[in-house]
Amino acid sequence: MLLTLSLLGAQKTQAQDSLEVDAEKHLNFYRIWGFVKYYHPASAEGKLKADSLFFLYLPKVDSARTEKQANAVFKAMLQSIGLPPEGDKLKPQEDNPKGAFLLKNVDDTWRTKSKYLSNDNRKFLEKLFERRYTGAKHHYTYVRYNPYGGTVPHELAYVRKPQENLTYPLRMLALAKFKTYVDYLYPYKHLMDVPWDDVILQAIPLFAKCENRQEYERLLLSVNARLDDTQAFSFFRQLHHREKLFKNHYFPPFDYRLAEKKIIVTAIIDPVLCRTSNIKRGDVIEALDSVGIEEWVMALKSVLAVSNNQALWARVGEWGDNLLFRSEDDKMRVRLTRGEEQITTTLRLMDPIAPAKAKLIDAFFKKEHATPAKKSKTLAYAAKGIVHFKIDDTYRFINDDTPEEDAVLMDTLVNRAVKAKGIIFDMRGEPDNSDFVYQYLYKKFGKKNHYFARYYQMNSYQLGTYKLLTQPEVYFPATITPEETAYNGKVIILVNGRTHSIAEWNAMSLQRLFPNSIVLGEQTAGADGDVKKFPLPGGYEATFSGNAIYYPNNTATQRQGIKLDVPVQPTLKGLLARKDELLQKAIALINGEDPVAEAQK
Repeated sequence: MLLTLSLLGAQKTQAQDSLEVDAEKHLNFYRIWGFVKYYHPASAEGKLKADSLFFLYLPKVDSARTEKQANAVFKAMLQSIGLPPEGDKLKPQEDNPKGAFLLKNVDDTWRTKSKYLSNDNRKFLEKLFERRYTGAKHHYTYVRYNPYGGTVPHELAYVRKPQENLTYPLRMLALAKFKTYVDYLYPYKHLMDVPWDDVILQAIPLFAKCENRQEYERLLLSVNARLDDTQAFSFFRQLHHREKLFKNHYFPPFDYRLAEKKIIVTAIIDPVLCRTSNIKRGDVIEALDSVGIEEWVMALKSVLAVSNNQALWARVGEWGDNLLFRSEDDKMRVRLTRGEEQITTTLRLMDPIAPAKAKLIDAFFKKEHATPAKKSKTLAYAAKGIVHFKIDDTYRFINDDTPEEDAVLMDTLVNRAVKAKGIIFDMRGEPDNSDFVYQYLYKKFGKKNHYFARYYQMNSYQLGTYKLLTQPEVYFPATITPEETAYNGKVIILVNGRTHSIAEWNAMSLQRLFPNSIVLGEQTAGADGDVKKFPLPGGYEATFSGNAIYYPNNTATQRQGIKLDVPVQPTLKGLLARKDELLQKAIALINGEDPVAEAQK
């Protein structure tokens, strides 16, 4: 049951009207509209309202029954806008000097060699391209005070009540916006598994015939998944009908982790329900409703955006998201292993809004995530002589007073760490202090010209291309003279699927700071580059990586993740024993107890 997420799969619906949508015609309309939106100076300067233009010509496009009629509508739209004043012809962006620009997404064949568009329309678009807007403060792209990320401006939200379906024009506008956001502002479009135009072509008739808000959210979710970007993973959390779409109102009466493509019960939340269900701590769940866990998890790829499979496995086990225990009611058939015994049982799920159950859940997670009232400001040691820095727990070292005082305090701590025989940088989390690697570690261990990556940002000269940023402050603080301290101990960098975005960026910096370091663990999230947000009709926001990150040798990190030296994966046995196997492996390497892993490096 629910293996293929029938709740999320394409449903047969009745169109709200008799309109039969020509997908290719719509696709060309979206292309031209987006071209005008991002390249025409009138649009770029805020004088032409892109949404109004879309609404004005959508019914005319739909009325066109032939390619000739469609081209007549396109021509009328373009002529109504007019060409910008003639000036020097602008050329396409060239990669000169080589490597200074990222041009992998550029494909203008839809307008230069199109068999669909008329000669007149192709000529108009070429002239517009030659006279395009090239300023930095574009009405639809310039984010004030945040050149790297943020929410793109001047996009209306078109908020509607949760049960209210969006009108046909708004639904089609949503799809057109999604298409053009990716075409002009997503640097990793070329890395997507399914060509973006194919995604949009398939979605056009579905968006046109969508008959309710839940279906609209399902369609947005499916299109978002095709981004293949872990930065877009959380889109589902904003959906009003998420519970019905995922059929996940009921929660498991236990906490759990994933390992070896199975679910292991790690703690009991509701003892009564667990006894009734014959569930005990340490049970290994191998199938839900007769479907193996691997198959059950991989079915979610059709609706959840991730850069790689490891990123999916690292996220679907979040108890609060409840993405695994999908059921129409409060019961599921479970096949599990307990020691040598194979058991099939009926799992009774919890209703989290029932007062008694809500109380149990609240008490469990308050205890589980309790933090000390006052955190220590001293170094943590994973073992004797081995310093352990956790990237999500470095803010505790500083007093958050003046930058000068914090720098002195951190310098003292780092000087102590230098005396250790080994340092473990644990990147399995979200950095809580951006200065820890960027400033403090760079000051002690860095060298001049610490260009550990190639960072490409949106290129205003030709939107859809990206330019390499060379200014030092992107990579290291230019006002600091690094001490170039040579550390003679061993350095291990721990990573897994939770190493994501800024944590991946910091890990790349650490690899440069410590050239002999060993990166140990699992494939990272493969989603580097600052997040950009894009409003969609209905009050939603799509998010994805807005800038492109590469290693200095042009190796991509998107989808692939950080370069890994020693692969290590947690085991069921280790989880049950509450062991951090990645950390233990790191300690063994530093202590010289794992020559095999050393040789792998």
